[in-house]
Amino acid sequence: MSLRGRYGLIRGWRVVPASQVSLRARVGLLAFAGVILGVGLAVGGGYYFAQRELHQEVDQFLARRAHAVSEVLENPSGLAQQRQRGARPVIGRIPLADFDAQVQILNAAGRPVFAVSDVPLPVGADDRLLAVEGGEPLRRTVTLDGQRYRMLTSALDGNGAVQVARDLGETDRALNDLLRRTIPLGVILATVAAAMAWLLARRALRPIEQLTSATERVAQTKELAGTIEATRDDEVGRLARSFNSMLEALQTSRRQQQRLVADAGHELRTPLTSMRTNIEHLQRVESLGEEARRRILVDVNAELRELGDLVAELVELASETGAADEPLATIELADLAEGAAARARRRTNRDITTVAEFAGTVQGQRGSLERAVDNLVGNALKFSPEDTPIRLVTSGGRLEVHDCGPGIPTEDQPLIFERFFRSAGTRSEPGSGLGLAIVKQIVERHGGRVWAGASPEGGAAVGFEIPTGEADDH
Repeated sequence: MSLRGRYGLIRGWRVVPASQVSLRARVGLLAFAGVILGVGLAVGGGYYFAQRELHQEVDQFLARRAHAVSEVLENPSGLAQQRQRGARPVIGRIPLADFDAQVQILNAAGRPVFAVSDVPLPVGADDRLLAVEGGEPLRRTVTLDGQRYRMLTSALDGNGAVQVARDLGETDRALNDLLRRTIPLGVILATVAAAMAWLLARRALRPIEQLTSATERVAQTKELAGTIEATRDDEVGRLARSFNSMLEALQTSRRQQQRLVADAGHELRTPLTSMRTNIEHLQRVESLGEEARRRILVDVNAELRELGDLVAELVELASETGAADEPLATIELADLAEGAAARARRRTNRDITTVAEFAGTVQGQRGSLERAVDNLVGNALKFSPEDTPIRLVTSGGRLEVHDCGPGIPTEDQPLIFERFFRSAGTRSEPGSGLGLAIVKQIVERHGGRVWAGASPEGGAAVGFEIPTGEADDH
């Protein structure tokens, strides 16, 4: 079993792996653990500081008693000669037997010579050294007959030392009472706080549960039209709005896909029908003339080329080939225009010229932009007479292709970049109707726009514009 699976929530007699514990349970348990930790730190800290304060008070009491003894005691060695059976020893006006502490006097050699104590106080090497040489008082906690005492050894002004001890039973009882009161109170507070945290977590996570239900419903029904109510302004509200945006994008993508499939099916039907008719004609007629057979084969070959071009453009339009793999580079549109014009001149021997009005660079994918310019030039060559010129004009991030053809009707200008669109006057022309749609897709991927209008030469002017800017090659 992996380490991750070993830790989880104990439910009944089995341990549930952490990955299977609900988010609500995790939040509740985390809040409960935080409250328990906070209460534990509060109780422990309170107990520590209370113990420290009480011990300081005991140490101050012992210091006062030791000081009182040292003020009136002149000769510790003579105390042993003054003791009589039944007599109450007195130092000055202080009856030692009435002290609320255990008292023991050490002579200059560090030996006990007098004591008012129920138990003999321990004398260590440090105590003896203090009685002989003097120095700072010594404090420690000792155990006598099973009872804890706080003891102070202080040097006398003359010679010797005084030991004062006080029973810590009262202090320990006060601390135990403090624990007995604070621990149950801490448990109650932790339980109440954990319950409140659980309820708050449940309330806070309710929108996420609703969002989860909505996503599961979309996954089951495949229905993208529904939206999730997003009235909150917090993180959950932003998540809901993001999910709604994703649904809208998916719905738009589905509509475009359905439209592409429908349009592609319609466009594929024409060349396939023509090829099937020609092939059936070849099969039915056994004795065809050489000219008729050649004409049919030419038609089939043309339909095959058109079908191949259509399939290739469909694949490129649907998958955006090269959009993710091709690196970005700083490109001169004038160079792209000159390259496209040179390729078209080699293929067609047409009069194709370029004009660069202003220099400018764009950041883009060279291969994709070359395809866009080639499509614009090919569109102009298709719809303009062979003896008329084609002109490419660049200005910064703007590129236009002018021809001398029939032009584009005003009502059709906003539509020519749509997939499979053909105006009424061009439906008999060969082509798939996808070339300009590919141009639009490439340009919009580069953050630009496309347009179509009338050319000063009398034909059409079709082009695009991309934001300019220098950029390092990637």
